[in-house]
Amino acid sequence: MTSTQLLLGPTSYPVLIEHSARYSDLDPSKRIGRDALVRWFEDARIAVERDAFGADLGSRMRRLLLASVRVDVLAPLRVAGHYRVGLGVTHIGASSFAYSYAVFAEDECVATGESVSVHATEDGPAPLPDAVRSGLEGLRVDGAYGGRPDRDPSRLVRETYPFRLDVRTRFGDLDTNRHINNVALAGWYLDGLAELHLDVLGYPTGGPLDGLSPSSLQVQYLDEVHYPGIYQLRVGVLELDDTTVRYGCGLFDGPRCIGLADAVGAHALGDPSDPGDLGARLEPFRMRSL
Repeated sequence: MTSTQLLLGPTSYPVLIEHSARYSDLDPSKRIGRDALVRWFEDARIAVERDAFGADLGSRMRRLLLASVRVDVLAPLRVAGHYRVGLGVTHIGASSFAYSYAVFAEDECVATGESVSVHATEDGPAPLPDAVRSGLEGLRVDGAYGGRPDRDPSRLVRETYPFRLDVRTRFGDLDTNRHINNVALAGWYLDGLAELHLDVLGYPTGGPLDGLSPSSLQVQYLDEVHYPGIYQLRVGVLELDDTTVRYGCGLFDGPRCIGLADAVGAHALGDPSDPGDLGARLEPFRMRSL
């Protein structure tokens, strides 16, 4: 069980989409990367919305903006596997709705996820059209809705994060809304964690150790990210115990926070590649007090 989801079987989901893993989905550990899973969820979401909403998606619904997405990896996903992505709706609000996802290898659930989308016009969030609301009701699935993630005000202040990485936007990361795609932004946070790991490990050739990749990533999209532009990505350690670490990330346009992420991963690997007391090396990167 993840923090907000029950582990349901494939038949519990109203939508199951076959998904073949691609070589480009692999990370250096030769497993499906976390950002690739965010893309799989996006593919499933778009396919469902085209079928369920029809013309409403392109006309009456001006835009569906992703407010947040979460992915939790439960078991290794390899490129040779045969996967299905399950999708269902767990919550319908006035202008927003939430999906629950599960990735299955045969009948084994190997990853789960959640996302929240907002219907918006040029004036901001707008009520969901009745036809869209009806389409969403037909996709209901059992499961807890975690709601919007809590937001500590200190997380919006860039100086509370001790580690900094500057990121330049790329034209190829633009989506059809003419801003940086949510999958690309999720990859930025993973890059920020990798840069932190490189720093504490002394910049080994080939990058950080495979076991340091987070098993859980949750991203909040607070504002649009544009091209061209240079943004500041900040990282800090929120919690640290004997084996795991929880990271906080913030994306800033000048002093203004436009995105947040939380990630959880291991720092005590328990194998020959373990660099020793990595937890002690991460201590200086704890979040600062205001």
